[in-house]
Amino acid sequence: MAERGSYTPTYGTNVRANKPQQWATRQILQLLWRGAPRQAERFVEKVFFSPKSSPPSAEEQRWLDRGEPFHLRVHDKRIRGWRWGTGPGVLLVHGWNGRGIQFHRFIAPLIDTGYAAIAFDGPAHGASEGRSTSYFEFTDTVRALIEPDRGLDIRGIIAHSFGAAAVVNGLAHQELALKSVLLAPALRLRDMLMHAFDRHGIPPMIYERLIADYENRFGYSLQHDDPHLRLKDLRSSVLVIHDHDDPIIPHRDSRSASHGFGHVTLHTTHGLGHKRILTDPAVVEATMAHLLNPELRTADSEIPKSRYPFAISS
Repeated sequence: MAERGSYTPTYGTNVRANKPQQWATRQILQLLWRGAPRQAERFVEKVFFSPKSSPPSAEEQRWLDRGEPFHLRVHDKRIRGWRWGTGPGVLLVHGWNGRGIQFHRFIAPLIDTGYAAIAFDGPAHGASEGRSTSYFEFTDTVRALIEPDRGLDIRGIIAHSFGAAAVVNGLAHQELALKSVLLAPALRLRDMLMHAFDRHGIPPMIYERLIADYENRFGYSLQHDDPHLRLKDLRSSVLVIHDHDDPIIPHRDSRSASHGFGHVTLHTTHGLGHKRILTDPAVVEATMAHLLNPELRTADSEIPKSRYPFAISS
């Protein structure tokens, strides 16, 4: 297992911890590890690798009802997806605890510009099968969807948070030149995960064993396939949009990762946080501009007030 990092970002997980809870969790897991190590791993897997998804809103459900459903199987899990429009596809990749329909504000603009919007619920998320999942399984799901033989004719990707991390890794491994927009991407995923384990009192001997099991099962390395390291391997232009005051994933991660790469542009927003970045008209406008003009890049900048030409419901 790779050495543990010293990075200490703000990071949201399914659980919240304080010092007494950390101590109690550590003591219980150490005892459990001695007598029933597999049960200790299952406990950590349930807490950290089992997402919680909210039901779709009324507006999101209306869009789901209008979509053309499809499914595929990835690692024996049935993955549910939806397509809107008939043009070349733009894949919409949600984050942890999310659903594909969270990108509903992008659907009409994509259709109006000749694209088809293609969303899916990741493994163990939303309507798809599974109780737990991982960065590696999410990566494989992205790779399955963008595979040319799949027939979805994917020409670009819009991804959020944890999903953006899987997109970077998937594109790097598939070696496909697809335009991409990464919204609040989790680029230093390994350090964030290590910090979350430590913050919640999970003994290293347990989480290192669990991650090693995932690496052996899926054929990836959390250290070498960390998104901020694979960003350099992408073969097309990348637009990163990140809010300056994001409370979940620090803006500085995107700022530091984007510097030094000529194919990566960072746009900074203000006041959107981590989730509202998915519904802001100016973000939709900047995303569409990048997809329509993939080689037009500027210096790192801030997104101005929206001038988006399409009607976007509030």
